[in-house]
Amino acid sequence: MRILLLILVLLGGRVSGQSMLWEVSGNDLKQPSYLFGTYHILKDSYLKQAPAVQQAFDKSAGVVVETTVDSAAMLSMAMKAMMPGKNLKQLISAPDYDLVAKEFKTTTGYDLAMFSMMKPIMTATTLSMAYTEKESDTLSHFTGQPIDLFFATEGHRKDKLVTPLETMEQQMNFLFDHDPVEKQAADLVTMVKEKADMRKAAGDLTKLYLKGDLNGLYKLSRSYEDKYGDLSFLVTERNQTWMKRLPGLMASRPTFIAVGALHLAGPDGLVSLLQKQGYKLRAVK
Repeated sequence: MRILLLILVLLGGRVSGQSMLWEVSGNDLKQPSYLFGTYHILKDSYLKQAPAVQQAFDKSAGVVVETTVDSAAMLSMAMKAMMPGKNLKQLISAPDYDLVAKEFKTTTGYDLAMFSMMKPIMTATTLSMAYTEKESDTLSHFTGQPIDLFFATEGHRKDKLVTPLETMEQQMNFLFDHDPVEKQAADLVTMVKEKADMRKAAGDLTKLYLKGDLNGLYKLSRSYEDKYGDLSFLVTERNQTWMKRLPGLMASRPTFIAVGALHLAGPDGLVSLLQKQGYKLRAVK
């Protein structure tokens, strides 16, 4: 489940309102900005049924996303996913490897041997995304680009100022290097052994997101964090860093901010942090 939450993040208190889209005003902003919680594997045709999101994007002169694709860094990012001198068979027992290999082939269609020299988090993320897509037929109905990429691409096309909050390298460090590969491998085995729980959670995440139930997503994520481990390095710490930049970006121009939905919720979420700085936030249905 720790891996599954990465899809909503890369998934205490409650926010006052149920929406993935928030209007941000006050603090002498000349025009409102908008904060939108994304689902990283959702495709952009989703916006046809979410006109308020498209309108907020169109009204904004700036676009803020977590990161943008840097083609020059792609090779180094691919190398970061590898673990030279090691392979998955060295990290887990033979019975566990056979168990993971069978599940991976059945769920993704790929042979585990293709991923053997990659860091286990890559294998786990691939498996988690496959679970999510299989547990929600709704996701397959949407087409186009991943929605975060769409906002960046469309922002450039419409001559909006597109600002990434992080580099690809920073994001890959969060994903690939926070935990040692031994722990990543153990988590992968746990995921497969608890696949029924994982598949249910994957379906629940999608349903809650498409309902706009931000509180529900937050409660679900916290319940699984308690069981599978702390994600503050992925959510809370990054939110605090982003808050050093967001006020200035919104003050300079009306801005559409698109980040993973779990970054919005809870006492350390962006909705709460912006309110604490004096901004007025209104849930847009």
